[in-house]
Amino acid sequence: MKFGILAAVLALGSCGNWLDVTSRSEVSVDDMYSTAEGYYTSATGVYINMGDASLYGGYVSLTALEPLTQQYTVSGDNETRRSWAAYEYTSETSKPIIEDIWLRMYNTIFNANLVIDKLRGETRPLFDEGVREIMLGEMLALRAYMYFDLVRMFNPAWSVDPTANNVPWKTTWDASIGERIPTERLLDLIMADLAEARDLLETRDPIVTGATSRDVYVSYDRSRRMNFYAVCALRARIALYRNDYATAYDEARVVIDSGKFRFITGEEIVQTDAYGEELRSNRIFTPELVFALDNDQITLSSRTYYESLAQDLLRSDACYEEGDVRKSAWTALNSMNNLNMIKYKRSALAADSYKYPTACTPMLKLSEMYLIVEEAILNDPTLDPAPLSWLNTFRGHRGTAALEASASAEVVRTALTREYICEFKGEGQLFYYYKRLNLTRVDNGLYNGNTVELDPAVYTFPRPDDENDFGN
Repeated sequence: MKFGILAAVLALGSCGNWLDVTSRSEVSVDDMYSTAEGYYTSATGVYINMGDASLYGGYVSLTALEPLTQQYTVSGDNETRRSWAAYEYTSETSKPIIEDIWLRMYNTIFNANLVIDKLRGETRPLFDEGVREIMLGEMLALRAYMYFDLVRMFNPAWSVDPTANNVPWKTTWDASIGERIPTERLLDLIMADLAEARDLLETRDPIVTGATSRDVYVSYDRSRRMNFYAVCALRARIALYRNDYATAYDEARVVIDSGKFRFITGEEIVQTDAYGEELRSNRIFTPELVFALDNDQITLSSRTYYESLAQDLLRSDACYEEGDVRKSAWTALNSMNNLNMIKYKRSALAADSYKYPTACTPMLKLSEMYLIVEEAILNDPTLDPAPLSWLNTFRGHRGTAALEASASAEVVRTALTREYICEFKGEGQLFYYYKRLNLTRVDNGLYNGNTVELDPAVYTFPRPDDENDFGN
């Protein structure tokens, strides 16, 4: 890990000078953390940097992972998009994408490490009761979120090689080099951080307790922070990844059973006047968001690459059954009769901003918890006596037909794959789903029964050249 170079770009894409430690001394860092406001600014800066176009405001949620799923046709006139979608990761146009993801992710982890270190050592009465612990829980969980995605991108799938060690683990903010450790051990460390975050948040997070706070940081919309239920949801995602079905089931059930999140209704998605003019729209399905990352960059990324006439176009909307509310919410024909993915679509006019929820990237959702529960039961039927109730409940809220009680395991697996194709448009999760199962044949984007063959090697991004050149 080239932390000398990382330090040189820490301030890029930040919120003012929220964490410019590049040319400042240790005293300056201490000055930054001399007040509660300094902590708030630094912690918020971690969220802001995660929304960068190189991370969850672009590449990691949308512009890099989506074209790898075979669901899109990319423009032949855009060599960067064409090369990337063809899995040519070592081409001169693709290398910068990988380098940007790697560097920005580690920059943000580095910043989270600094906040964590300062919070752990803080003994002054700077905060209202519980606020320090809430921030510490959030930072631990955000770091875990980023590390898990690095594992999913740069290591082979756990089911293929749990000993792969392409991802350095670093929890300090000094100039030392992170340790490259096997996926299996790295996931243990990530889950340990999440266990600590869970404990810190469970009795303090307002989303759990229902308590109100005058504190400016804690009073922010908790579904836009890494809250207690988001920690449980992430633990469920990671447990499923490593085939720990009991933990995946239990953690997902915590989110579902909380009653804090609900499925959106069809009437809430788009409201129009008598002339068909859009009055309100909620294509992001905000009632279902367990954790979302507020950022405007995702809107720009979508507008540039997915809502244009000839960039990344959906091959088909045939995966959606008749009556599925997602079809009209997330897909639309453009003036060239091509199909756009419009999950993030909103008017560019400032005067129309009231029509939409705050722009954000979905990070963890209620729907995923239902799918995790169903898949966990499929692999361990002892977990639940009503195996299909979870998938059928989910399908009912999407406006699609329930599976028959006699459905075979193969039918259920096919249905789960279909739901990942339908549900996670524009979120990057379909690529991870294919990789987790190490699928060698995937849907061709037309959903007509035909598939395309994938070499499992395409599921693993190569480490940036500089990381290998510098001996790590």
